[in-house]
Amino acid sequence: MRFSSLFIPTLREAPAEADAISHILMLRAGYVRQLAAGLYIYLPLALKVMDRIQRIIRDEMDAIGAQEISMPALHPADIWQKTGRWDEIGDEMFRLKDRGDRDMCLGMTHEEIITWLASMEIRSYRDLPQIWYQIQTKFRDEARPKSGVLRTREFIMKDSYSFDKDEQGLEENYQNHAEAYDRIYSRCGLEFYKVDSDPGMMGGATAHEFMAPSPAGEDTVVLCDKCGYAANTELALSRPVAQPPVQNGEWEFEEIETPEKRTVTEGGPGAS
Repeated sequence: MRFSSLFIPTLREAPAEADAISHILMLRAGYVRQLAAGLYIYLPLALKVMDRIQRIIRDEMDAIGAQEISMPALHPADIWQKTGRWDEIGDEMFRLKDRGDRDMCLGMTHEEIITWLASMEIRSYRDLPQIWYQIQTKFRDEARPKSGVLRTREFIMKDSYSFDKDEQGLEENYQNHAEAYDRIYSRCGLEFYKVDSDPGMMGGATAHEFMAPSPAGEDTVVLCDKCGYAANTELALSRPVAQPPVQNGEWEFEEIETPEKRTVTEGGPGAS
């Protein structure tokens, strides 16, 4: 197609509601248009970029033996009720009823659905391991959609699930995924950090997040240049400062002047 025929509706000025740099650039370059709060139309240039990213994801997931599937975005409530998350998840879940008055929801994640599928189709440990992934639309009723496509109510997510014979197999698949994500982000040219994180509602014993520095970001991470420790501040651990040794079984005392201070609290640390 000739460039003159391409649909690239550029803008001279960014709309007033755009504050994140990425949002401003995507609007001005003709990549996206906003339909409503947290809902975006991806125009031809944006789809070309997304297609290239998805090809990289598929390359790296296929390389670790993962198989792509596609699960519905509309879920029956009873599957979520069995795990208890129907009641645990609050207003972020889009809920509705079908014409038969059955409770339904729009998928904000797919653990329930993939587990149902595995329970129906995996008959023996000989069928394991299995790694299934998808690139699918998700829905979350964000209270405050913001920063363009960084926090929206409808978005595209790549999610992957492994079913293993034992804990060792689970750990191996976890590491395979982590290495695959390293390669994906590197091929996309991103600066990123792998940090310890809170599993949240997804659960699990171990969880990591891949963080890319951004002025529009909302999370904070701690990084140690000496030991390589990296974690989200929500669960980052610190080591206590070494205290001087006790002399002759007693702590040493030091007098500190605290003029105009009437209580220990007012005197601050070290006050006597």
